[in-house]
Amino acid sequence: MTAGSTARLRRGTGPLLLAGGGVAFGLLAQALAQPQSGRPDSWTLPDLAAGWSFLLAGLLVRRLRPGNRCWLLLMAVGVTWFFGTFAAAAGQNASLAGFALAGASNVVLAWLLLAYPTGRLATGRERALLGAIALLYAVRVAARLFLYVPPDGTGCGCAPNRFLPITDSRWYDAVNAAYPWAFTAGFGLALAAAVARWRRSSRPGRRMLIPVVATGAVVAVELAYSYVVRVQSGLAVPTANDLFFLVAGVRALAAGAFVIGLRRLRSSRSAVVDLVGGLPEHGAAPDRLTAALRRALGDPSLELAAWSPEESAYVRADGRHLQPGVGPLGRATTVITGDDRPIAALIHDEALLEDPGLVSAIVAAVRLTADNERLRDELEHQLAEVAASRARIVASGDAERRRIERDLHDGAQQRLVTIALALRLTEARMSGGADPATRQALSQAVKDLGEAVDELRDLARGIHPAVLSESGLAVALESLADRSTLPVHLSVRPFREPSVAVATAAYYVVAECLTNVVKHARATSATVNVTEADHGLMVEVMDDGAGGAAPAPRSGLTGLVDRVTAVGGTLSLDSETGRGTHIRVWLPCA
Repeated sequence: MTAGSTARLRRGTGPLLLAGGGVAFGLLAQALAQPQSGRPDSWTLPDLAAGWSFLLAGLLVRRLRPGNRCWLLLMAVGVTWFFGTFAAAAGQNASLAGFALAGASNVVLAWLLLAYPTGRLATGRERALLGAIALLYAVRVAARLFLYVPPDGTGCGCAPNRFLPITDSRWYDAVNAAYPWAFTAGFGLALAAAVARWRRSSRPGRRMLIPVVATGAVVAVELAYSYVVRVQSGLAVPTANDLFFLVAGVRALAAGAFVIGLRRLRSSRSAVVDLVGGLPEHGAAPDRLTAALRRALGDPSLELAAWSPEESAYVRADGRHLQPGVGPLGRATTVITGDDRPIAALIHDEALLEDPGLVSAIVAAVRLTADNERLRDELEHQLAEVAASRARIVASGDAERRRIERDLHDGAQQRLVTIALALRLTEARMSGGADPATRQALSQAVKDLGEAVDELRDLARGIHPAVLSESGLAVALESLADRSTLPVHLSVRPFREPSVAVATAAYYVVAECLTNVVKHARATSATVNVTEADHGLMVEVMDDGAGGAAPAPRSGLTGLVDRVTAVGGTLSLDSETGRGTHIRVWLPCA
C-alpha cells in the first residue's frame, strides 16, 4: 500500500471512528440513565435520534465536501447533545458532569450557525459573538459546579456545595435566572448574522443558506420558549415529555438542514452548463461573459478581471487592478490559469467554494472563452497578415509594372523612335539617282519601326497605363472607353482622387471587364459608372450581352477578385444567361 493510499484511508476512517465513538457515547449515556431520576424511558429513542442525526449529517457533509469543516462541528453537536443525558446517571460524578455540561450542544450549534457554510468564522465580530456565547456557557457551568447548593432531603436546603463550603444559593439562582435570557439573545444574534450572510449572498448561496436559516429560526424560537417563556410564565403546556420530543425533533431537523443546504448548491451547476453551451463559437468579450455569469449564478456583484501581460496584473472592467486574496466580506477570489499562464481572476460569493464542481464549471467556462478569444485573435492577426501580404504583393507588382512601363517608354521606345527618325532623314537625303530597291527597303524599315513603336506603346500601356499616373483615374477610364471597339457609356461622378492602389485596381477592373465584354459577351454596348459610396469607390460595369459569366480558375474574373480583395474591397457578379452581366466592385478609400 502506497503512502498516498494510506493517507486517504486515514482521512476516510477518521470520521468513521469519530462517528462510531459518538454512537458509543450516546449508548453509554442511555445505559447510565436511571428511571428513578425522573427521566422517562420514552425519551431514549428521541434522545439517540437527535444526537445520532448530527453524527450522520457530519459523515454526509464529509463525503460531500471533504475540505469543509462543518462536518466536524456537526459531529461535535451530536456528541455534546448527550452531555445532558448523563445528568440522569446513577453515579454522582457522572450525574454532576451531565448537570453542569447540559446545553453544550446549543453552544456548538450557534458556532455552526455562525460558521456555515465554510466551517470558518469569517469576521472578528462573529468570533467575538461566539466568544461571548461560550463565556456565558462557561459561567453557567462554573455556577452549576461551584455555586449550586443541592437539596439535602430535609427541606431546609442547607447541604453545602460539593466543591466549596457554600450553603447560600442566591448567587446560583441569579446566574440561573439570567442565563436563559442572555443565551437566547446570543443565539438570536448568531441567527441574525446568518440572515445577514444570506442577504449579501448570491442566488446559489441563498439557496444553500435558506434551509439553515429557517431551521435556525425554529431552534431560536424553541430556545426562547424552553429557556424563557415556559420557565418565566410557569406554563406546563406542552408537558415536559412533549417538549422533549419537540426539542429532539427540532434538533434532528436542524441536522438535516445543514446537509440539504450544501446539496442544494449543486443545482446551480446546470445554469453554468447552460451558459457554456450558449457561448457563441467565437467566444465572448470579458464584459459579456461577466454579465452572463452574473445572470447564471444570480450574483450581481460578481467580477471578472482579465490578466494583462502589459501591466502584469489582473485588470477589472473599469481599469482598476485586482489583488487576489483581498476582497470584501463574503467574497472569494478564484484565479484561473491555462497552459501555465494566468488568464483571469474571478471575484464571487464565497459560498460557491463549497461546491468544487460548480467552481470547476465556472473556471471551464472562463477558460473556454479565453481560449476562443485567443484563437480568434490569432486567426484575425493571421488573416490581417495575409491581407497585408497580398496588398504588398499587388503594390509591388504595380510598382514593377510602372518601372517596366517607364523603362520601355524612356528606353526601348525612344530608341526605336530615334532609329526611325534617322532612317527617315537618311531616306530624305538620298539623291534621285539612288537605287530604287534601297529606297524601298528604307521606306519599309521606317514603316516597320513605326508599327513596332505602336506595339511597344500598347504593350507598355497594358503593363501600366501612364495616363493613370499622369492624369488620374477619370482620364484613364476615358482613354479605355475611347479605345474600346464597342460603344461605352462612361459616367464618372465627381469624387476625390483615390490612392494609387485603389485607382490601379479600379482601372484594371474596368479594363478587364471591357475586354471580356468584347471577347465573350456578344454585347452591343457597355456602361461604366463610377461613384462614391460608403466611404469608398463604387465601380459598376454592365453590358447587354449573353450573360452566364462565372469565375473560373486562372480566369480574368478570378484575377479581378484577388486584386479587389487585396486592397480590402468586394466584388459581386450578376450574370444570368440571356440578361447580360452586371459587375459591382466596392473599393475602400480610407
